[in-house]
Amino acid sequence: MKKYVIALASALLLTGSFAFAESVHNPQAVEHTKQAITHGEAGHAPLLVEHAKAALTHAQASQQAEPSVHTEQAISHLSAAIEAGEKGHADTGTTHAKEALKHLEAAGKPPGHIAQAEEHTKAAITHGEAGHASILLEHAQTALTHAQAAEKESPNVHVQEAISHLNAAIESGKNNNAKDGTTHAKQALEHLEKAAASK
Repeated sequence: MKKYVIALASALLLTGSFAFAESVHNPQAVEHTKQAITHGEAGHAPLLVEHAKAALTHAQASQQAEPSVHTEQAISHLSAAIEAGEKGHADTGTTHAKEALKHLEAAGKPPGHIAQAEEHTKAAITHGEAGHASILLEHAQTALTHAQAAEKESPNVHVQEAISHLNAAIESGKNNNAKDGTTHAKQALEHLEKAAASK
């Protein structure tokens, strides 16, 4: 148990430092992208390039710390903005910088309840498959809290199904039945993923 606690603490520390890198770099990337847009709209292609490059550096650091589809898209648009700006096309560069900004702002938002419920359900499955009923129980309970919050925000039939399976997984965990708990957690995950896809 001690080894598990140490491993968990180390993992949390690592996640914390990565999350910190993400939280520092994303706002910087947003700020420089806004500057690039301002200069692009004023027709200053060289200044657009300068800020887009700074934004790109921060976006790449953010992506390394915490990969995100939105950050990936922002990187692609920032690269296109730089390319356009270097050719003197401030207008095209501005268009790409604006697209990059949309994605950076989306990436900077904290994960919603469904995403957090998915993460904890996945952890419940991992521990359930390893036979750790008590840890499966902990993660299933946290997942349930997030799923219930998601259901309150925006009722969804898949979230309701996920809640039902998470309750069953919790019951199994309490009865020290990791196998059944894992089965229910997997079914809960399927519904959470469908709920996320339907958003």
